[in-house]
Amino acid sequence: MKQKTLALVLAAMMTTSLLAGCGSSGDNSSKDSNSEDSSNEDNSNEEDNSTDGDSKKDNIVITVATRYSNDNPDENYYREKVEEFSAMDNGITIEMDNISTEADYLDKLRTSFANGDTPNVFLEYGGSRCLDYLEADALLDLKQYLDENDGEWYNHFYDSMWGQSVYEGYDGIYSVPFKCYLVPLFYNKELFADAGIEPPTTLDEMMKACETFKEKGVLPFQAGEKDNYRFGHFNNCLIIKSLGVEAVDKLAKRELAYDSDEMKSTYQYMVDMMENGYFGENVLDTDAPTEVSAFKAGNVAMKWDGSWFIANEIYGTDFYDKVGVVPFPYGDESCKTYSQGGASDLFFISQLNKSEEEIQASVEFLKFITSPDYYAGLDEVAQTVVPVKFEKTENSPENPLLDEVIKIQEELTDMRTDVQNYDPQSHMLDTVRSALQGIAMGDSADQCAKNIMDRMAEYGE
Repeated sequence: MKQKTLALVLAAMMTTSLLAGCGSSGDNSSKDSNSEDSSNEDNSNEEDNSTDGDSKKDNIVITVATRYSNDNPDENYYREKVEEFSAMDNGITIEMDNISTEADYLDKLRTSFANGDTPNVFLEYGGSRCLDYLEADALLDLKQYLDENDGEWYNHFYDSMWGQSVYEGYDGIYSVPFKCYLVPLFYNKELFADAGIEPPTTLDEMMKACETFKEKGVLPFQAGEKDNYRFGHFNNCLIIKSLGVEAVDKLAKRELAYDSDEMKSTYQYMVDMMENGYFGENVLDTDAPTEVSAFKAGNVAMKWDGSWFIANEIYGTDFYDKVGVVPFPYGDESCKTYSQGGASDLFFISQLNKSEEEIQASVEFLKFITSPDYYAGLDEVAQTVVPVKFEKTENSPENPLLDEVIKIQEELTDMRTDVQNYDPQSHMLDTVRSALQGIAMGDSADQCAKNIMDRMAEYGE
């Protein structure tokens, strides 16, 4: 019955590839079954994060599906650690199925659920994307394992990481975070010093800072809205930091309308920014890479971006020391400890046609791959924010800017990713981003709201 239910619900899902986050590029894929000679490193000093006293398994093979097939420090480290796990004397072998191209990966994953032959462990982005799997009772509830030993596994994670792992109407926790991000405000320390002002903490202060820089002939921002996720992320931050994370949930349930006064206030802030030239020049002709180049050239005062910006764009460059970072400014003090961000990659365990031995082996693998030791080693080769608390080693490179972002992360109480990722209607991400792009073309806040509502009406809402 589960298989029949999945086949029906996935027929609709096969037509959409809505993205929850920015994924790896490339079209490499790999499928590897690891043997003991794949990694013979001395693990005698490593903490055993995987067994919790379990006895050795009897040659259990589990398949783990991800998109981590690319040649970069982060994904290379992941594959090395998987090989290390398979080489342990625990009777478990991991067969990796890594497909970097997102559309191909998601299509294969959906097909596997439809035909009942799923990987044991798989990567997804959580939230409403996986609701169909949950409704078909195909996902393992991980709460009992997270709660073991006084919540030892659960307490490894930051409290703000669980938003994509829980579902209204269902008790339990159905995934564990593996990667994460947040969107702070980066700023040019030299330009702020020259202007004699401090980085903004509120939206009003940010607007005043924009006015100051404009008067001094400095671009406050340079938005690359040719890539329309740039305004999308800015509006996400306005909603989360002004209306709260609760507003994200209310929008998805249609308890808060996109043409409400509250939502129009977020569009109006952007309209005011655009009309005053605070978003920069030739916004619609500027793409995201050009936006990055303008900031790195020292001609722009501020930039909102994901925490990946440090590792991807400025770490190891001469510009690094000129950059500071603060939380994205808030509009309401009650929203001060909220942020756009959260878990971007999550691991789920399928219980569809799986034996108890396979399920237990899958849990053991996830405990290993999300342990503090895993992330301490990752920090030595690929520094970024992560969902797990860990102690840096003596081999971790110095990265003061990342340390500041981690301090911001530690103060957060809740996060949400793209607002429309929580929406049951898959068109909403494109619908809202297209309407926000209209602000760069001169649309008013009222027109922006109308464009969203009209598009929703076309879809029968």
